[in-house]
Amino acid sequence: MSPQRYSIAAIALHWSIAAALAFQLSLGWQLSDISPGAGQFAAYQLHKSVGIVILLLTLARVAIRIFHPRPDALTDDRLAAFAAKATHRLLYAVMLLGPLSGWALVSTSRLQVPTLLFGTIPWPHLPITRSFNGIAYDAHLLTAYLLAGLIVLHVAGAIRHPFFKGENLLTRMAPRLAPGVAMAGALAIMTLAASASFLLTGKTATAVPQQQLVPPSMKAADSLPPSSPAQPSAAAPEAQTPEVKAEAAAIPLSQWRLTGPGKLGFTAMWNGAAVNGSFRRWTSEISYSPDDLPGSAITVMIDLASTVTGDSQRDETLQGPDYFGVSAHPEAVFRAKGFRPKGDDRYETRGTLDLNGRSHPVTLRFTLRQNGHIARAEGGAEIDRNLFGVGSATDETIAAKVAVSFALTAQRVDQ
Repeated sequence: MSPQRYSIAAIALHWSIAAALAFQLSLGWQLSDISPGAGQFAAYQLHKSVGIVILLLTLARVAIRIFHPRPDALTDDRLAAFAAKATHRLLYAVMLLGPLSGWALVSTSRLQVPTLLFGTIPWPHLPITRSFNGIAYDAHLLTAYLLAGLIVLHVAGAIRHPFFKGENLLTRMAPRLAPGVAMAGALAIMTLAASASFLLTGKTATAVPQQQLVPPSMKAADSLPPSSPAQPSAAAPEAQTPEVKAEAAAIPLSQWRLTGPGKLGFTAMWNGAAVNGSFRRWTSEISYSPDDLPGSAITVMIDLASTVTGDSQRDETLQGPDYFGVSAHPEAVFRAKGFRPKGDDRYETRGTLDLNGRSHPVTLRFTLRQNGHIARAEGGAEIDRNLFGVGSATDETIAAKVAVSFALTAQRVDQ
């Protein structure tokens, strides 16, 4: 004979999971609105911790459902009975898939930050490749929307039985109370759990010390092997997932300085012949981490008076008002933020070049190889000199397109 009520363990797990889900959904909607930095990072760590708790509680709830007798389903019409069964099964599926997809998303992230449950208990990554990152991201996002909809259907069904059919269904999963009192208690639990997330997200930056979130052994920009920069993943959404951005924002970019011989030059076609030139004086500011390519940035300042082409008369002409106009604009500046991987150590960045009092976008393509604290980059760009008002000669005399090339070696300075 089936019992009239669920077991104490089933009841405790039901309401614990319900409160955790309300908290988790509420927290999840807020994550993208939290300012990047340690606070957002801590909120994501909390989100991961609660997700693992939901996974463990759900597994326990499934085990009890399989091995422990439960009350029979109430008599209902065929459509309502089918809807109730489908909603319950989908709820269980989503409660398992949500945490599992989140776990997979973290495990396949380019930025391998260890998960510490509530800042204390280490939780391992799944042994899967980064090619699953895009699938995990889509699945995790889908389960969030499904869960919200299923909760609405589940609550609607719970309201329907006592208030429209006169069946005190809630007493099977709660103390024997009047339907209105039981429903009010259930809603209070869900509301308090959801409200708690709003209170905690405002305090995560101070309530959860950052050193508890990232172990001391994991230094900034050292989360990947130092022998080479991060390779692009087959899953395009990886670099765009909010969690990757939050974790990357919590780890500062490394600063680099130029070392050894470097080259910054150009090639222009002058009366059909290639003229090569270079700049003897130029400086740069480089912020780079293979774990945060979108946040990496470079600024190059070029002393235009240092131009050399192998012909002193031509060099003097280039510095004059018809070309670089060094007296009015002695410096050219290129600024760019965000390195996009193109495969096989190839990258691209789109920035702005300030030259001769004018600013225009320029795309820089380069290769980048890192060996420990030393990085080497080579690449170039094509510039339309007419956009910057450089050169009074016609395109037949001097081609409009000028090729700029560079080769440099840089060393981390914040080791």
